Amino acid sequence: MFQKVTEKEMVALIVFMLEQNIDLQFGKISLCDLRNYRYGNVRRNRRYQVHSEDRQYPFSMIYDDPSIAVKKFLFLKQKSRKMH
Repeated sequence: MFQKVTEKEMVALIVFMLEQNIDLQFGKISLCDLRNYRYGNVRRNRRYQVHSEDRQYPFSMIYDDPSIAVKKFLFLKQKSRKMH
């Protein structure tokens, strides 16, 4: 049987995925490392973007800390799931 994954474990897993150049998308919500793309106006240390095109929760922000970006992604994912 599977054990329930804690939020802390989920955040650590997703941060690891970002470090492996894996972007995430859930419906209209995405999380990516901007270093994988060529943007001249993005500082090197500000690299994690959370973007949502969901009508109920439109959002776009760039983060320095991957853990904070992942937590925001999971929050938006949870909100989106409740609405649909």
